[in-house]
Amino acid sequence: MAGLRRFLSNPWVRWLAPLAVLAVALFLFRDQLPFLGEGFHRLLEAHPAGLLVALVSALLSLLAMAEVMRLLLAAGGTRVPLMETGALTLASNSWSTTLPGGPAFSAIFTYQVQRGWGASIILCGWFFVLSSAISTMWLVVVGLAAVWFLGAHVSIGSLLVTLAVTTVLSWAVYWAAEHPGLLERWARSLLPRLNSLLRRDKGAGLDGVVEQIRQLETVQLSPRRFAVAGTYSLLNRVLDIITLWACVWAVTGVLPWLERMEDHTTLMGVVLAYVTAKLAGSAQVTPGGLGTVEAAIIATLVATGMTAADATAAALVYRLISFAFITVLGWVIYFLHYARRGVYARDHRPSGELENVGAGSGKPPAPDSGEGTGSTRMRPIDSERTEHREEGQQ
Repeated sequence: MAGLRRFLSNPWVRWLAPLAVLAVALFLFRDQLPFLGEGFHRLLEAHPAGLLVALVSALLSLLAMAEVMRLLLAAGGTRVPLMETGALTLASNSWSTTLPGGPAFSAIFTYQVQRGWGASIILCGWFFVLSSAISTMWLVVVGLAAVWFLGAHVSIGSLLVTLAVTTVLSWAVYWAAEHPGLLERWARSLLPRLNSLLRRDKGAGLDGVVEQIRQLETVQLSPRRFAVAGTYSLLNRVLDIITLWACVWAVTGVLPWLERMEDHTTLMGVVLAYVTAKLAGSAQVTPGGLGTVEAAIIATLVATGMTAADATAAALVYRLISFAFITVLGWVIYFLHYARRGVYARDHRPSGELENVGAGSGKPPAPDSGEGTGSTRMRPIDSERTEHREEGQQ
C-alpha cells in the first residue's frame, strides 16, 4: 500500500494519468467524433448574437453552481473565493462528463479538494446531499411547468413523487444542521441497539459517529443563506435553459417565445427539451450522455414544432458549447490549476484562522459573511483527518 501511495504521488504520474484518461475518452468517443465536426460546421453558420448569448449563459450557469458551493461551505466555516469554487466546478464537471462512471470520479475529486480547503468530512457529505437535492428539486419544478403549459404526455405522478422526495430531503439535511444535539442523542440511543442486533460491542463506532455529528455544530445555515443558495441553484438551471434557447435562436434566427410559429418551437418547448435531455443524460449510458442527450433534444424539439434539420442543428450547437467546450475548458483548468500541484490545493484563509475553521472547530462563521481573504497557504489535499480533529480540540 505504501508503494502504491508513493507511485501515485509521483509528479509524472499526476501529469500522465489525466492524459491516459483523455486517451481512453477519445477511444470511447471514436464512433461519435463526426458529431463534433458536424456541430462545428453548424456553429460557423449560426447567428452570432445567439451564439454569444449561449456561450455566456453556459459559463454563468457553472458560475452559479460554484456560488452554491461557496455559500454552503462557508456556512460550515470553510471560506474560499468564488474563483476557487469555480475552478473546482469546471474541473470536476470534466471528470464527470468524460469517463464512464464519471460522476463517481468527480465526487471523489471534489471531496479531496474540499478536504484540502479544510472542510470536515461531515461538511463535505452535507454539501453533496443538500446541493444535489436542491438542484434535482428545481429540475422537477421546471419540468412540471413545461408539462403544465404544453400539456405534454409525461408521468406527472413520478415527477410529483420526485419533487416530494427532494423537498423532504433538502429540509431534512437543513434540519440536521440545526439540531446536532438531538442527532447525537438519537445516535447514542440507537447505535448500541443496532450493534447488539449485529452481535458487536455496543460501543463500536459510537465515538466516531458522535464526533462527526458534533462537527455539524460548525454549520450555521441561516434561512436567508439557504434561500440565497437555493436561488443560485435555480439560476444554474435557468441559465442552462437559456443556453439551449439561444442555440435554437442561433440556428433558426427566430426567438422561441410563447406563441408557436410554423416550423418553430416555443419557450416551453425548449424547456421541455432541456428537461428530457437531463433525464436522458442522468442514465449515463455513455460518457456525458453523448448520443442519448442529443436524441432527446431533437425528438422533443421536433415534437414541439421544429423541423428535423433545425432541431438537429440546435442540438449539435448546444452540445458543442455546453458539453465539448465546457469539458475542454475544465480539463485545461485541471491541468493548470490542480495537476501541476500534485496533491496540493490552496488554502485561502489567513494562517490565524486555520484553528477556527474545519472539523470540530466549534467556532462557526458569522452569518452571511463574505469571502475569506488573506495570505495563501499550501496544504495537501489528502491531509490526515486527525489533523483537523486536533485543530478542533485546541
